[in-house]
Amino acid sequence: MKKILIFCFLIAHSTLFAQNCNCDSLFLQTQKIVEDNYAGWFDKVTSNNRPTYDEWTTKHFALSQKITTDSICVKQLQEWILFFKDKHLRIKYNKPKVISDDKSESKEIQILTTNLTESQITNYFSKTKKLDPIEGIYKSSSYKLGITQVTPNLFYATIITTKNENWKAGEVKLVIKKIGDKYEGTFYEGDKSDISAHKVQVVDNILDFDIVFYEKTFPMAKAKRDITEYEMSKDRYAPSLTFKNDFAIWRFPSFENNAYEQTEYLLKKYKDKLETTPYWILDMSNNSGGDYSIGLQLLEYIYTKPIIFYNAEMRLTKNNFDIWYKSYISNYYESLDSVGKTKLDVRFNKMKSNYGKMYNEDGKPTDTLKMEKTKPFPKKIALLINANTISSGELFTMVARQSNKVVTMGTNSGGMMDYGNIVHYKTNCSTIRIQLPTNRQLWLDTGFSVDKEGLKPDIYLKGNNWTEQAIKTIKK
Repeated sequence: MKKILIFCFLIAHSTLFAQNCNCDSLFLQTQKIVEDNYAGWFDKVTSNNRPTYDEWTTKHFALSQKITTDSICVKQLQEWILFFKDKHLRIKYNKPKVISDDKSESKEIQILTTNLTESQITNYFSKTKKLDPIEGIYKSSSYKLGITQVTPNLFYATIITTKNENWKAGEVKLVIKKIGDKYEGTFYEGDKSDISAHKVQVVDNILDFDIVFYEKTFPMAKAKRDITEYEMSKDRYAPSLTFKNDFAIWRFPSFENNAYEQTEYLLKKYKDKLETTPYWILDMSNNSGGDYSIGLQLLEYIYTKPIIFYNAEMRLTKNNFDIWYKSYISNYYESLDSVGKTKLDVRFNKMKSNYGKMYNEDGKPTDTLKMEKTKPFPKKIALLINANTISSGELFTMVARQSNKVVTMGTNSGGMMDYGNIVHYKTNCSTIRIQLPTNRQLWLDTGFSVDKEGLKPDIYLKGNNWTEQAIKTIKK
């Protein structure tokens, strides 16, 4: 038995470190990446505290030499990185996938095809006396699908048209099985890299595939729901808007995913009511960040006077530029015509000429936004923040609170905004990456810092039900 245990340990150890996951090597690699590319390096390590940093690093490197598993190594690397006191700078760990010993299980994703055209699908519908409730033509922003029965209780969603260049008409995007009166489905990822299983249901005119939703266009459903509202009801990160007496109550759990389109939808649908509602509450508590331009869609209602936006400078290294370009720019660049590409080439060449520097592309610390008019409503806005309001949630708060209409309430925000524009560095170990900010906000040059204590509200709130407290406070 003992021999078997030793053999198993040797196999496990070989698997973990076959990809060069030795923790001391990873430590040195991480240290170099941070020192050479982190936007906060020159603020965080100075001549005054360099001996302390060196002592801290020596101590944690010695500890890393004793570690033999990547999951524990991650904790050690994160301990070292705490020196910088930056919540955007962190170690990311993806647990390795379990590899099945079943040789019959193929790793390759097999894409099914029916090669059915739209006319063939509609012809099938016209000739079939009794269609299953799930059969029909559905659409989303990227796909038009025809769902037809292949064999009893088995249905294929054939692509009729698509905007995804990885897919083509005639291929099967969804496979659905009917078990009794319920459905289960297989979803094929947009890049054809993986599949996933989901519960499926038809709700009036909507095909709910758990992670994605399609609207039925044929045959027409008896009842029709708004697909955006349905999606928002299923998405815990979606913004919401409710009205209570003379209050409009917005909640923004996140500035990610489809929140931009969802906010745009709410603004359009309730435009008339929003412009006559005297008091607003913007609940930004627990906002996990993302793209703060989602919140800026409300700016025309918030604005009372010129708003100052602080610019940022990027630590321009070749590695930072290359990863940033690949992560955020390359797909957009490839979609441009030659004129658009030429304009960006000029911009990028200028950036590349500043490798090794902290580069402020705007050339000035701030910009000022001026609007022609101030909307009469809302008259007053309560903006709620707490310790879980971070990153772009904080950035939006900094912009909004410059309005005379806005009163911030709650507790200090999380403090995670001085350094941003995140990129991810790979390491020698495929399960471990480094999340690293490349931008430094220029408000730091004024002595102001978000990360130090977070944003302080104008009015501190205690207990629960902050919305009710805000309603009572704002009308005084």
